[in-house]
Amino acid sequence: MPAFEDLASFIQSTDINRIPPSIRHQTGLVLADTLGAILAGWRENDVQAIGRCYADAGTASVFGQPRKADAATAAFLTGFAGTAVELDEGNYAAGGHPAIHAVAAALAEWSARPDLPGEQFLNAVLVGYEAGARTGMAMTLRPAVHPHGTWGVIGAAAAVARLRGFSPEATLTALELAASLSLATSVTASLRGSAIRNIYAGVAAQNGLLACDLVQAGMSSEPNGIAVVFGSVTGSRFAHEKLVDGLGERWLIAEPFLKLASSCRETQGALEVIEGMLSEASIDPFQIETIRVTTFAPASALKETGPVTPIGARFSIPFVLALRLMHGSVWIDAFGEEKLRDPAIRALAERVRVVEDPAMTRRLPTERPCRIELSMTNGSVRVAERTDAFGDPGHPLPEMALKEKFLRMADGVPDAEAAWIGARAADKSQGFEAFSRLFLHG
Repeated sequence: MPAFEDLASFIQSTDINRIPPSIRHQTGLVLADTLGAILAGWRENDVQAIGRCYADAGTASVFGQPRKADAATAAFLTGFAGTAVELDEGNYAAGGHPAIHAVAAALAEWSARPDLPGEQFLNAVLVGYEAGARTGMAMTLRPAVHPHGTWGVIGAAAAVARLRGFSPEATLTALELAASLSLATSVTASLRGSAIRNIYAGVAAQNGLLACDLVQAGMSSEPNGIAVVFGSVTGSRFAHEKLVDGLGERWLIAEPFLKLASSCRETQGALEVIEGMLSEASIDPFQIETIRVTTFAPASALKETGPVTPIGARFSIPFVLALRLMHGSVWIDAFGEEKLRDPAIRALAERVRVVEDPAMTRRLPTERPCRIELSMTNGSVRVAERTDAFGDPGHPLPEMALKEKFLRMADGVPDAEAAWIGARAADKSQGFEAFSRLFLHG
């Protein structure tokens, strides 16, 4: 199909030195934010436990850890860590999180190839992001399927194919093979409190490397396999024209949402409304009678009032609001056992009701509205509404706020300031090479 051939050609021909400076700058920002999310994820007990399952052997560095592994394992571990605390970027047009899939695979491949300069790595991140995000934009995901681990495998394979210098024909084969290596993921896993959802992106990154290995071994792919898998299996439709519409002109990496709270983005519209209320007047959480949250359909599914695991709490609007009002923070450490079991937080969460307004759902994807009615025991009612969240494409975070976020995510990591400078110096070759030496090629 011409669309897939055009995409494969784009993956191999795009030159980071010939794109608009603003896009190169934005690529560095998204990369830095993703690296920070990986570093933060390594502090989670289950991520550390999985990391210990693998022998310290191989040629690839495991980003954020003092260990080596084979490249595929490094990609898996990095992708797992990057989604563990819900701080990685996302993209509304794509319908998911393209950066972690592409970055995890590119990091693993690049770290095993010390001959490749930093600019090649940045090229791989950019085209991997665009390929994955555009595949997500072109497909209609089935409602039961979670986007992690699905079309993101295309971004992973694209990044690795670029680093290996594949021809456009071999790149297309890699993408088609990768489609057949995507996962059948469950959208309800996180809502039910299952951390298996955090594995999806890591497996997809790992399978992106596998797809490229299979190409080099002479494996054939299913013709038109991308459209078959994402248009008929995990998806119900595939719009070929969306895959390449504006390719090389509209850069999806310039349209991410970046988060300041360690929770699902669809909890953060409600958080923004509460933050606005708090900026106007204090709220005594013990005097709250009810909180009614009215929002669009995907967000309204995040209504569990009694989550028992950190991921379940991160995907619960009632718990996130109660956490913010009682604890004052929705950062990583707010989702520990102590807070999950706190009777006051749980009691307040029980008084939160989340409902869908079909009229709000119809405002997607240009708006993500949320309205809160806060009723107090003294009979007073406060009402407020927002259509976006801080960090959305139309309300981007200042670079200083992103740096502060990065340093918090990298807390305890030696030379964290240097890591930020290196990642942000992606448009200056010498700065990026310093980052390479510090974290990957040691």
